[in-house]
Amino acid sequence: MRHPPKRPQVRVAVIGGGIAGLSAAVQLATDGAAVTLFESGETLGGRVRLQDSGDWVLDPGLHLMRRRGPFQQLLRRLGAPRVLGKRWDAARLFPIGTDSTRAREVISSMRLSGDGEERSILPAGGWSSIVDRLILGARELGVEVVVGRDVEAVLLNGENRVRAVSVEGEEFACDAVVLAVPPKVATSLLARTNLTTVALDGCTEHRVSAIDAALIGKPMGPYSGYWDEDSGVLVIDATQPDRLGERGSVEDCTILHAVCLKTDGEEGLNSIKTFLDSRCSGWRNMVAARRSSASIMLHPCREEERVDGELYLQNRIALAGTHVANSHQLSDAAVDSGRKAAKALMRD
Repeated sequence: MRHPPKRPQVRVAVIGGGIAGLSAAVQLATDGAAVTLFESGETLGGRVRLQDSGDWVLDPGLHLMRRRGPFQQLLRRLGAPRVLGKRWDAARLFPIGTDSTRAREVISSMRLSGDGEERSILPAGGWSSIVDRLILGARELGVEVVVGRDVEAVLLNGENRVRAVSVEGEEFACDAVVLAVPPKVATSLLARTNLTTVALDGCTEHRVSAIDAALIGKPMGPYSGYWDEDSGVLVIDATQPDRLGERGSVEDCTILHAVCLKTDGEEGLNSIKTFLDSRCSGWRNMVAARRSSASIMLHPCREEERVDGELYLQNRIALAGTHVANSHQLSDAAVDSGRKAAKALMRD
């Protein structure tokens, strides 16, 4: 009896080593694809991995996760240990110039408009440890990881389907691609094709300023956070025992995350500092570790600008990231879009 020929393994290049790219790579490998993950930086995980705070766990920015959302579900499938710490005390959030409902909506979505769902914002061990679990899961599933090399272009064949990606002048043959990069980068990667990028070009970045600080002191008490409607400054107390240095305890230290949602650059940083001076008196003299970010991309597009993740599916290209149309926000949107991109390519 003759057996049907074995179907060749699908080769997929995932471009972008942030949460969306890692999630896509994990899903693809689970579904049987041969996956190569390309990241232009030297480490995977995107900006959530940027951490240099001595013995303090000082995450770069305020990253949010819903307790029963896509990110938590993926981590459980990977067998990760419990990642959610103590639920953040939203009842002690202090709204200024608005009410508590509006303040909670801003925290949930990290947008000046729109609403969101209640989330835990205090993952145990910090965000770097969570991303480490994603990276470990990808490697255990056989994902080949290439860091420190730039993918320059997606290359199509005569039928307008993916045949390769160009990596610093060398061609890497593949059958499909996941573009888990911001819209502007995706547009650049598609420049050698005849595909329209109007939807991607229409994305407007939302850039913000942020200050993350470990403080020897409790200048925020008795509040768990502030939202100032006028200045657009959001400040959160994210103190947990597993984030503190050897010198501190939850009774006498604070892990503070502050962001200005209205503007970036020095203007945004000054808005944050002015607000902290007025509401957290003496905070400057309490700093044990601090990171100031003048301009970071919080959202790659407005909600109404989100694009269809299957826009180029007939070309064997899927899009992933928080700029992809999704019912979730932030990290949950990144994970969900990455997994959906993988599943779309494997069913096509």
